[in-house]
Amino acid sequence: MDNLNLSLATDTPIKAREQDLIGRIPFTERLADILKSAAGPESLVIGLYGPWGSGKTSVINLVENALSRKDDDGKADVSVVRFEPWNYLTAEQLLAQFLKEVGSALDKDVQGRRKLFGKLRAKRPEVLNAFAAYSEALLMTAGAAVSLAGMPLAGVAVPAFGNRLTSRLRKSADRAGSVSSKKQRLEEELLKFDGRVVVIIDDIDRLPNDQVRMVFQLVASLAKLPKINYLLSFDEEVVTRALSEVQKCDGAEYLEKVVQVPVRLPSISSGDLERILLKDINAIFNAFAYRREDLDDKRWNGVRLTFLNNRFFTIREVRRFTNALKAKLSILPRFCCFEDVVALTVLELKVPQLVDWIRVHKDLLCGTIGTSLYMNGMDQKDNLANLERLFSGIVPSSEAKWAVEAICRLFPRMANETGMSHCVSYPRESLNAIWRADSFDLYFDSNMPDGIDVHEVQDALNVSDGGVLLEDLHRHAEAGSMIDFVSAMRARVSTLEEGRAEVVAKACLLALGLSKEKSYAPFASTSADLELLRLTELLFKQLGPAKSGEILRASVDESKGRAIYPLAPFLISQLNSLNDRGDGGRKALLPEGDIFELSDAVCAKVGEDAVERNLFLNDECRYALILLKKRKPNEFMAYAKRIANADGTRCASFLSFGSGRYTSLDSGEVTSFSFDKAGVAKVVELAKVDGLLAEARADGSFFDLPEDCQLVAAAFCFVNRDDYDGDEVSAEEAGTLLASWRRNNRRA
Repeated sequence: MDNLNLSLATDTPIKAREQDLIGRIPFTERLADILKSAAGPESLVIGLYGPWGSGKTSVINLVENALSRKDDDGKADVSVVRFEPWNYLTAEQLLAQFLKEVGSALDKDVQGRRKLFGKLRAKRPEVLNAFAAYSEALLMTAGAAVSLAGMPLAGVAVPAFGNRLTSRLRKSADRAGSVSSKKQRLEEELLKFDGRVVVIIDDIDRLPNDQVRMVFQLVASLAKLPKINYLLSFDEEVVTRALSEVQKCDGAEYLEKVVQVPVRLPSISSGDLERILLKDINAIFNAFAYRREDLDDKRWNGVRLTFLNNRFFTIREVRRFTNALKAKLSILPRFCCFEDVVALTVLELKVPQLVDWIRVHKDLLCGTIGTSLYMNGMDQKDNLANLERLFSGIVPSSEAKWAVEAICRLFPRMANETGMSHCVSYPRESLNAIWRADSFDLYFDSNMPDGIDVHEVQDALNVSDGGVLLEDLHRHAEAGSMIDFVSAMRARVSTLEEGRAEVVAKACLLALGLSKEKSYAPFASTSADLELLRLTELLFKQLGPAKSGEILRASVDESKGRAIYPLAPFLISQLNSLNDRGDGGRKALLPEGDIFELSDAVCAKVGEDAVERNLFLNDECRYALILLKKRKPNEFMAYAKRIANADGTRCASFLSFGSGRYTSLDSGEVTSFSFDKAGVAKVVELAKVDGLLAEARADGSFFDLPEDCQLVAAAFCFVNRDDYDGDEVSAEEAGTLLASWRRNNRRA
């Protein structure tokens, strides 16, 4: 990548006609004509209103060019003063420099006219003497004489007029006389003056409040003089608020009294902005050496529609976006999808909180093995409403619907689950789209997790002895850093040396079950086992189905069955993949025969252990039981009936396994439970459930269960009441019933 790729746009306003990309030249010419041809000697104040970043300074530059343009005789119609008030720290400095620059413009205009008409030796016009006397009186009144008597303002070129003014200021204040009388004399002299001065003051909205007031006091009173016109540029809302605060009055009314001609900057058409934006994006695409075939047309059109159309309203916003896009492309791996990087950059600029949410909800968005069993069975409209409610608390409420569309555009699984099918677009298999579980992290993880050494991660990936890597995984499991370590390996699997994928995959499979951490929360799965399986999935894609099946079978044998239960979620996803539509969904990573063989091995293990213990109470067996239900439904049903009908505690454990749990996407906490009463009735009679649970509460065994089981049992009893019409109950209602059970038990 050459230096051109990293050249960033500076927010520099244009200065020449040929730089105008949005057709504002006619507007600037008409504005200049108004200032030049204003009828009558009275001071005219034009206010150019526009929000920050809308191009006011560019327009001002073009107006100044038009005003300074000379006629056939080599003379400009007006003298232009470009006053920049933000260069001065105090109101006194601002006033002094303003008077110097306006006086210098008058002096220059007079000298030009004398030269033009051959009057170089004529007596200095009284208009300059009158302006100097008025300026002296003003500055002495403002108390600025002392600050200017010793030295000129730092960084300011003091012209001849400035030297004369400074010299006069050193003289006795007694000679100042009345300000009003000197202003009256100056007005009389200006009325005799042939020229006209235009004072341009830009970016008034960037000044502190007291200096905003000073500028408007100048224009409205102190410097409101014949044949001196003003063009003031500012954000009306900002200036109105500043005047209201500092003047303790209605800022809008104050502004109306000062500005006679309010002119609002024409908005930029969406077509012009889009043209500039796409031109810049195309230049970036080429500069970073992307090829046309790298871009998926359908997905790119969707990104344009959702993320680029009507999302930028000023040239400044466009430049900020293109700068951010260049920076992001320079940081991320080259093989990230261009269209996804564009979309993510827009989100980071517009709704950064949403990007933070995306970063920590990979499982939900990508449909990884940790959540392959969730968000199934919920109504699409409910999913959509839940997502909109969530995003209303993350982004401005006006952006919530757009945020949902953006998420669905990036993540097809979410589009399918919320009924936003028009957003579904799967790029070609070769691209590393953000919605793919194995490439999601590429868009976010540029640094190592805390406590993880990059050299150790690279050594682990390139190790030739699987036993050494297994020892490293053991060590991280004991230290509680297994997830971060494996995640770092997965993010850098593209650096894997040839022939190492087999070694790393086998070590990961043998490490399954090392961690005691078993958090199978629907929307934030953090189990180290699941992270190991994610890495193994990525390696299997490199190895191919035949080799992957061979390694997996060998690892199961070598682990002496320890890897059986942790493999269950992976095998469920593989069984699901056999039924995929083939339009971008998950593809099987193992031969079909191996998937069935290993799934049956898990089912056999469940059958062996079920004789000795209640597997519904063991988190480690949750996915294994789901696999049994999917693969051998009759065996699952027989086991469930035997357990659920035995006693109240076992019945509660079955209800806990079979309930649908709606979990909030932001906090991860269960908000409500749903039950398939017909499904429960196939295992245990509904009328019998209350009795079994009541017996368990009476002997106290119910309250020895995990609190989660207690809450689900209470939820089922609540929803199963005769007066309750529905299959869903909130966690709060279930908690209230459970609390009453506990109080009754303590009283008993």
